[in-house]
Amino acid sequence: MNATPIGLYSISVRGLNVPNLLTWAVRTKIPFLHLRGGTRGIDLAAQQTAMIRRWRKAAEATVPITGVTVDVDLADLLTGDVSARTRATRDLTELTESAIMLGAGWVRLPARTPLTAPVLAGGADLSVLAYSPIRLLVEPHHPGWLAPDAFRPLIDLVESCPSVRLLADTAQLAAALPADTRFPAWLGPVLDHAEVLHLSDPGTGLDAPGHAVIAAMAADRIRSGQCLEVAVEWTGPDRSPAECLTRYRAAIAWWARLTAALEPQ
Repeated sequence: MNATPIGLYSISVRGLNVPNLLTWAVRTKIPFLHLRGGTRGIDLAAQQTAMIRRWRKAAEATVPITGVTVDVDLADLLTGDVSARTRATRDLTELTESAIMLGAGWVRLPARTPLTAPVLAGGADLSVLAYSPIRLLVEPHHPGWLAPDAFRPLIDLVESCPSVRLLADTAQLAAALPADTRFPAWLGPVLDHAEVLHLSDPGTGLDAPGHAVIAAMAADRIRSGQCLEVAVEWTGPDRSPAECLTRYRAAIAWWARLTAALEPQ
């Protein structure tokens, strides 16, 4: 279990362009990267095709970029505002095409606004979701998603779209745990439908309540054979390469201790 490779989400470090990020990652022995895409990160859709192809070759020679995040929110794709929905669909399509060209296997789609069951039910009819050429990993990014009236319809949407899965973020999920950090009814299904787990340190560390509960259940699933890609997400105030590397290594040590404690004695 301790041998689980742990990557890094590029939001964790600032001041590096893609070539320098790849060089830094290989030098510091980070096995893979999740790239922050969109206008608030590396705007892949704004890049020339030749540039993305150069980045892909660089990644193939150094550290793979396995996934890309996008600014588009799930709610943007399901809004009743036709022009906004059309714009969001176009933006997601362009980012998806760029991510594929870069060699990524998935695109992260944040879900910051809990939606009603009727709205979510319409997602199965959207070709951008139902027939995506790449995995779309929805990240529940608000505790309201984990209330029964939003959670179950979200799982129904995932199950109705073969290309749609979930991204589990320990900080986001920990914020929705009950005070006694029991395993709530929603946690198992969220992890069952997840393909990526972010060990997410917002500056309070991974020892803050809840992170271990989520990580332990994820580790059990990895032990049972579920393919769950694990990466560190550091979003504290200092995201210099030096501080990011310190936090990354601390997260790896934390994961190693947690998984070692779960091993049969």
